[in-house]
Amino acid sequence: MVEFQEIKDQYLSLLNRVENEVDLNPLISPYYDYLNTFREVFTNESNVLHKDHLKEFLIGANRYSDEFSFSEKNNQDIRMIINTLYEILNR
Repeated sequence: MVEFQEIKDQYLSLLNRVENEVDLNPLISPYYDYLNTFREVFTNESNVLHKDHLKEFLIGANRYSDEFSFSEKNNQDIRMIINTLYEILNR
């Protein structure tokens, strides 16, 4: 249960950071839309059982993020949150 809440909180935080970036740079919008397609997957407790699927998505999301220029502060936070999610999923 704790693990699910951590995953959910981190993913929502990631979405929030990227959404803040969209306000600064609308060209980030496709990345936000991409992440948002998995909102339900990362915030639904039953999906925690499918960690491999979530990890694969994060790997793709991390690679896709390289195509965008985030502000310095949000770039650090976005990378850190993705890494934290990956660590949680590897437990």
